[in-house]
Amino acid sequence: MKVVTSSEMQRIDKETIEGYGVPSVVLMENAGLGVVEVIKEAYSKVNEMGVAVFAGCGNNGGDGLVIARHLSNQGVDVRVFLVGKASQVSHDCGVNLRIARKMKIPISEIASKISLDRVRQEWEGSRLIIDAIFGTGLSRDVSGVPAAVIEFINSLKVPIISVDIPSGLSADTAKPLGIAVKATETVTFGLPKRGLILFPGVLYAGKVTLVDIGIPRSLLQDPSLKTNILMEEEVTSLLPIHLPDAHKGDCGRVVVLAGSVGMTGAAALVSEAALKIGAGLVTLGIPEGLNRVMEVKLTEVMTRPLPETLGGSLALSGYDKIKEMLLDADVLAIGPGLGREKETSELVWRIIEEMKIPMVIDADGINALSLKPEVLKKSRTGIVLTPHPGEAARFLGIKIAQVQEDRIETARSIAQDYHTICVLKGARTIIASPEEVFINSTGNVGMASGGVGDVLCGMIAGLLAQGLSCFDAAKLGVYLHGLAADLLIEEIDPATLIASDIIGEMSKALKRAKEVRIRENSWVQRKITF
Repeated sequence: MKVVTSSEMQRIDKETIEGYGVPSVVLMENAGLGVVEVIKEAYSKVNEMGVAVFAGCGNNGGDGLVIARHLSNQGVDVRVFLVGKASQVSHDCGVNLRIARKMKIPISEIASKISLDRVRQEWEGSRLIIDAIFGTGLSRDVSGVPAAVIEFINSLKVPIISVDIPSGLSADTAKPLGIAVKATETVTFGLPKRGLILFPGVLYAGKVTLVDIGIPRSLLQDPSLKTNILMEEEVTSLLPIHLPDAHKGDCGRVVVLAGSVGMTGAAALVSEAALKIGAGLVTLGIPEGLNRVMEVKLTEVMTRPLPETLGGSLALSGYDKIKEMLLDADVLAIGPGLGREKETSELVWRIIEEMKIPMVIDADGINALSLKPEVLKKSRTGIVLTPHPGEAARFLGIKIAQVQEDRIETARSIAQDYHTICVLKGARTIIASPEEVFINSTGNVGMASGGVGDVLCGMIAGLLAQGLSCFDAAKLGVYLHGLAADLLIEEIDPATLIASDIIGEMSKALKRAKEVRIRENSWVQRKITF
């Protein structure tokens, strides 16, 4: 499903109105009706609750007035609080304001902090708040009376439904513009906005429900929209299929180059994850001094002792043996726990430059590339990079804060500049190809634990070995990785989750994904829960 910025949504609205001839007031009516249907479904006793609608002077406020009208028609006790002056409302908002007045719906203007003090008494009796103050077009910090109103709304101990986006939240950056409403649920229109999907916006949006307001589907599926949210419908079709007569060679061969003194756990996790996701054979290339312990630690994974440096990392002199290992392999996973010795980095550079096998490069493999990023442009194969924000910052030569400021564009720029697939890990992991970006919808705070990234590296490598493209393997691997963690916290506290738990839960995640039926796209009240 596409995810849009504020400007992209405005362009879609404009084309709907001007290109297709759908009147803007019709879109407003559909939006309001859609919210009313969500309210009725969620609150069966809404007629007994009393509803306060806080409406701005723009089209978002107009949506709120439509909601107030339809709820009033259904016998709900509704009050409207107009944040601003009636003389300042937009054309379509004005249409619905006049209708509301003719219907004798109580309307109070909040044009000053003095009038807000009066509202503090008038709202009493309402048990549901509708936030329709600001929409997705907001780009300036909220201040003055609107800021005071939002602060007041957030202080109330009642459910809050935001219309299209929580007022004050940036639709593009997902950050509050000074202050933002903390909604129980957000009912958004047409397509999800970035601000509802990314952090910290997720913490303000609550549950997100997508409603059809009559925008032509061709506009919602426009190929020029290059950012998507990764949902189960997008990934279930990617699951590898093993034929009944398949043997281990048919299921793919993975070579892993990982581990150094003190970092054997990383090597074990990536190897076991590749096997658990369905790869037929996994061979771990490990510094020879660590081979014996890995032979004990790993039962199903084969190990290959390789020349090591004095510090216990893989040595450049092992290149020929590695080249031989890769002759029959389908994919190489390289980087977890390799260490940062100069000689090991030189080995990484040479492998990337000369080997034609698809690769997943993680951790110290990326750290090696940060010293010589031009190596990537010399590669002759498909590559998936899986950096966390710190590794991405080192690779790009910028600060972590700059990476986190715009995670989508950071991942997209790496993918485009180096012709790779970039998986920027973190809350709402970003999967970027040079052409398109996906935002993952699975995962939880329990994944903030050492080794979890190593597991993801192995999963993507295992899927690549089973015949998926680099982009598809990255999308499916990231989704299943988060899904396994989500299944785990249904039974355990997130704080206790460790990387090996995800490997253990992978079977359930795969089973769950395989049980999901591909559903036809439906734009009517399609619910997305985060």
